[in-house]
Amino acid sequence: MKQVLVLIILLLGCSISAFSQTEKRIEEIRKIYQEVNKNVAECEVNGDTSTTFLTEMIVNKNDGSYPAVGIYKTTVKFYYTFGDREKNPYPNRLMKIMVTTNRSATTETSEFLFSEQGQLIFYFEKKEEERRVYFALEKPIKILKGEKTLPAGNKQEAEFVKSILNEKRKLVGIFKNSLEF
Repeated sequence: MKQVLVLIILLLGCSISAFSQTEKRIEEIRKIYQEVNKNVAECEVNGDTSTTFLTEMIVNKNDGSYPAVGIYKTTVKFYYTFGDREKNPYPNRLMKIMVTTNRSATTETSEFLFSEQGQLIFYFEKKEEERRVYFALEKPIKILKGEKTLPAGNKQEAEFVKSILNEKRKLVGIFKNSLEF
């Protein structure tokens, strides 16, 4: 009986510790998000003097009508700054990607937030509803749909995270290619 009680206490302690570490990581991500958003806002207002740079890509800039869709336009904004200036004196550290898609009367947005090491740490989308995914080492640590926390291990959410990481890879590739102009 004592062994079972000790085992339960140990498991409970491990669970509390893991939860505490996850919440601590989420708080760190939120602070990074706020700081990056300040830099993004400053870049949008004072781009010529900012140390945050912006590359923008627009698909269907003239709002031409797409068959079976209607008005369609996607704007992708890549916000970046200086990385390791000893290795590269030019700005190349991706901070955030913002994607806005207009389909007829609908607007969808998504955001990808990156760590200083270039890893995806946060994803946000607003389509029919809001979804947020917090990452550690590009593995989901918390998934929110609206205010509801979803299990990261179920098949549907695993597919959702896989699609996020695939989209991230494509967008990061576009960003890196843009730096070669």
